[in-house]
Amino acid sequence: MGEGPARSGGGAGAPDDAFERRVEREASRFDLRPLLDLLRARGYREILFQSATSARSSPSIVESVRFERSPRPLVRVALNLGLLADGTLLPSYFFRTVEGSRDPERFYEFLGFFEHRLIDEFVRALYPEEGGRALRDWGGARRSLFKMHGIGSPATLQWLARLYFPELGVRVGRWPFARLSSAHALRTGQTPLDGSGVLGRSYESHAEGLALELVAEEETDARGRGWAGVVVGRLRQKLLPLLAPFRLPLTVRLRVLVHASWARVESPDDPKGYLGYDRLRADEESGHTVVLYRGVAGEEGGMLFADAGEGAG
Repeated sequence: MGEGPARSGGGAGAPDDAFERRVEREASRFDLRPLLDLLRARGYREILFQSATSARSSPSIVESVRFERSPRPLVRVALNLGLLADGTLLPSYFFRTVEGSRDPERFYEFLGFFEHRLIDEFVRALYPEEGGRALRDWGGARRSLFKMHGIGSPATLQWLARLYFPELGVRVGRWPFARLSSAHALRTGQTPLDGSGVLGRSYESHAEGLALELVAEEETDARGRGWAGVVVGRLRQKLLPLLAPFRLPLTVRLRVLVHASWARVESPDDPKGYLGYDRLRADEESGHTVVLYRGVAGEEGGMLFADAGEGAG
C-alpha cells in the first residue's frame, strides 16, 4: 500500500520505542477514537489509514498499527474496513483486473490513495466535534441537536449518560425536586393580602426533574480508581457543562453492587475514605447507593461529592 495524504495531529516529538512497540502489540484492543487521541497527544502528526489485508474476521475495527521512520515519520493504521478490506463493496472484477496486471502493487497503491481519503472522511463523520473538521460551529450544532431531542426527556438523558459512562449501567427516571425561593416573601406595603403572598423568609415550590442512577458491579474500575471519583470527574468536566444551558434539575446517584472495602477508624492526618460512601460491614452482602450530585445544572448551589473527585481520570 502506498503512502497517502497525511493527517494532522499534534507537534512532533522524540520517538519512543517502548511506547511504539506496546501500541503495535496491543493495537487490536483499541477503539478508533481513543487510538487517534493517544497518537495526537504523543505528537504523531502523520497518520495514514489503510484497510487490513487479512482474510480472517476480527471483532475490532483496528487491526494493526505500524510506526515508520523513513522516508519520513509515519503511522500506518490498518482498519477492518475500506476498499480492500474483507467484505468490501468493490466488485470482484476489480481484483481480477489488478491481479492480472503486470504490476499489481502499483494498482493497489492507486486504490490506497482513495481509500485513505474515504476512511478519513468516515472518521470526520464519526467525530464531528474535532476542531471544525466537519462542522464550523460544533457547539451551536450540539445545542440545536439537544433542543430537538429534548434534554429534559429521560430517554435523551439516558442516551447521553451512556456515552460518558459506557462501563456502567444507566437508569433514568423522573424525580420531584423541592426548590426554596425568597422571591415570594412578605414585604410591607408591597404584598397584597389576596393569598399570593407568603409569610416567612422563603417559599418552597415543587418542580419535576430527573434522577440518573449509575450502577457499578464493583467499587473500583479496571485501574483501581474508586467509581465515585471517576463519576464526579466526568460529571464536572463533561456532562454538567453540556446540561448547563438547559437548567435541568438533576440528581445523580451511584449504586455499587459489591463492596470490597469497609468503613474504619483512620488518622485525621491521612484520611483515605469518603464519608457516606464507605460501608459498615454487615452479615449479608447488599448494594449501596450514594448521591454524587443534586441541584440544577448550570446554577450555583448544586452539590457535588467533592472529595470523590480525587479519583477522577
